This record gives sequence, C-alpha cells and structure tokens, in this order.
Amino acid sequence: MNGKDLILNALNCNRADKIPIWFMRQAGRYLPEYLELRKGKTFEEMCQTPEIAKEITVQPINRFDLDAAIIFSDILVPIYSMNLGLSIKPGIGPEIEEPIRKPEDIKNLTLPDPKRDYPYLEESINLVKKDLNGKALIGFSGAPFTLASYLIEGKSTRDALVTKAFALTYPDSFHYLMKFLVKTVVTQLQVQINAGVDVIQLFDTWAGHLSQHDYNQWVLPYTTEVLQSDLLSSVPSIHFARGAGHLLNSFVSNGATALSIDTSLDLKTASKMIPDDIAIQGNLDPATLLSSPKVVEREVDKILIQIEEKNGYIFNLGKGIDKSSPLENVQAMINTVRSYSYN
Repeated sequence: MNGKDLILNALNCNRADKIPIWFMRQAGRYLPEYLELRKGKTFEEMCQTPEIAKEITVQPINRFDLDAAIIFSDILVPIYSMNLGLSIKPGIGPEIEEPIRKPEDIKNLTLPDPKRDYPYLEESINLVKKDLNGKALIGFSGAPFTLASYLIEGKSTRDALVTKAFALTYPDSFHYLMKFLVKTVVTQLQVQINAGVDVIQLFDTWAGHLSQHDYNQWVLPYTTEVLQSDLLSSVPSIHFARGAGHLLNSFVSNGATALSIDTSLDLKTASKMIPDDIAIQGNLDPATLLSSPKVVEREVDKILIQIEEKNGYIFNLGKGIDKSSPLENVQAMINTVRSYSYN
C-alpha cells in the first residue's frame, strides 16, 4: 500500500501491515526550509500564493516518510472574505478589527463566493497533487464554533468568555451566526473536495472551553450538519478539538469518519468510548518532541500499545507540532511508528 492507501484504509477502519502517520502543523516553523521560504513574506501572502503554498505543503513529505500532506492554508480562510479587518500579526496571531459584539453586526456578514474568494485554494491543491507521489492530500477548515469565537472575541481566546457571554445574552443571534458559518465552512470544504483532496479535517480549536451541556446546545448540531453534509460525503472526514476529552461522548455522534484525540485523554480510554466503525487519530503530546530520541521512542511505543486492538488508526500528535521541535526527534517518532508491527 502507498501512503494514500494506508490513510484511506485506516479511515475505513481496516488494519494494515503499516500504521499510517502524518502530524498537525507538519508544514511549518520547525522546518529550516520553511523558515527560509517565508523570509520577507506575510502569512496571508504564503497562503494565497499557490506556488508558495504548494512548496510549503510538500516540504514535510519530501523530507520525511509520511503518508499524507495537509494543504498549507489557514483555519480562518472563511473569515478573510467577510471584510472585518482580519490580519495575522507576527508573534501575536489573528486579530479582527471589527469583531461581532451585538446582533446587528451579524447582518453585515456575506457568504463567500468560491470563484471570487478562494481561487488560490483550488490552484494550490492542483499544484500539490502533481507532487504527492502516492501520498494522501488532506484539506481542512475551522469548525463553525471556532470561527464564531474568532469573530466574537476578535482574537485567540484562553476561555471563550466573550463568546459564551454573547451566546447567553443573544441566543437567537448566536444560533443564526452558527447556521451562517455552517454554510461558509461547507462551501470552503467543497472547494477543496472538488479540487481533489482525499480527506477533510475539521478543526474545532476552542470547543474544549465549553461544558458538555453548552457544547450539545450551541455547537454539536452545527458541527454535525457540516460533517453529515451531502456536499462533503464523497471523502472521509476527521474531527479534531483541543482540550476536549470531556466532550468525546458528544463527538461520537457528529458523523465524522474519524476522531482525532488530543492530549487530554489517553487512547486506551478513548478507544473504549468510540464505536468500532469510527477510526481514531492521535495523540502524542507535542512536548515529547522537545525531549530526546530515546524518550520519543518510549512514548510513541506507549501509544501504539494502547491502541493496538483498534482497527482503523492513524498516528498523529495531540495538537500541532511545536516550532522548537528538533528534527532528529521528529525522525525518531516516524521511525518508531514505521518499525512497529502488530503481532
């Protein structure tokens, strides 16, 4: 099996001789070739210039024995076209000049037009597909709640406090916003599917800030609507939320082909909670990659032992790789996964 076959086989909850592997943020700042390429360029410029996005996307699969590439883009792509003054500040992250703070602000939002707003995304994918060499290509988007949080908070959030206050104060408007964002997310993912990605991943970065009651009320119906959309049904889907182990009982009903488990839950526990027809992805703590090759080997083995009874597994991190991760530790992680076999 080539890399694409291994990924799709695992997502079909089948077992193979090799465990498939890719990792979140694999195209990024821990790579010297990425740091060299980004000199003098803004993040937006790199995402929206197909030749640059293509080169960044394939850097990790050219360096390492990985089974998938993930298109170099941004979870906030659906927001760029809303004319709210979104920018990525170096060392700070995304900031929105005109966040949503009252119901009237939502009325000014307009749905994206793929040909007008996302032409670079389709072209980037077309370029990448020529250099995959049998690897799978993963497309992605931010989930409706995470996009709503950025729109309301105006920046990254440690607790989604302003978002929760908005939902409590203006419940009808919040649900309207979530319905609107379902349409924007489906549109963006559909562009990527039509361009030829093999898998889609939905990132719900801030869902872990919610209690299960609030998640089920404010988020689950809309995440489910995205993941079960007929427009996206031609490719398998992966759902990832950070710091959200307490929500796993809700995630299993959202319609995702696979659930990517973060570091808040060990895989042995997670596998007991996840039905056999849903694949699992994860969940090495990225901090492990800041240690040593020997420690990396030990911790990777622990995870593989925890999950060895599960059919349908993709090795990944519990969240994105840290920019300070030494390349020798990344290589040790990959080598350990490659050398592991289920007896």
